[in-house]
Amino acid sequence: MEKLIVGVLGEKFAGKDAAANYLAEKYGAAHFRFSHILDDILRLLNLPVSRGNEIALGLGLREIFGRQVLGPAIVKRVQDSKQALVVVNGLRMDEVEEIKKIGGKIVYITAPAELRFARYQNRHEKADDGSMDYIQFIGQEQSITEVDIPALGQKADFKIENTGTLEELYQKIEDILRKLK
Repeated sequence: MEKLIVGVLGEKFAGKDAAANYLAEKYGAAHFRFSHILDDILRLLNLPVSRGNEIALGLGLREIFGRQVLGPAIVKRVQDSKQALVVVNGLRMDEVEEIKKIGGKIVYITAPAELRFARYQNRHEKADDGSMDYIQFIGQEQSITEVDIPALGQKADFKIENTGTLEELYQKIEDILRKLK
């Protein structure tokens, strides 16, 4: 049985987590997020799991150990997974190519900034969720980890405009799965 690997990328609050969680819940997919590695380190250091800390840690690791330091860690988790369907969520920078090299298909999920900000105000997963105003939210998208996401989206195999309901997002995911099988 060949493993189906789906890499998900997109701007923050575009719907990456909703898509990955759907695949995990409906199909039993293994779900790996690049931020999980960073969150594990932050917890070990007894630091708040916040978007700001994730960005700082990720950049620090890349600066010290090289731009591609996180890619091999996720690839190892994917290869070690026993599930037939694996979702790698939150791709950034060179990580798209790492996932493509092991046969992954890339899905770019996007939504307008205003809609993503509204979602941000209602989610409280990280310590700093809901604390920024719209100007700060947009400003954070100019950080080195975020600014290239639309360009990376051009390398994706599939694109989802997530502007509707969760059910509409799920239907778009199902359409992609049909094409991949």
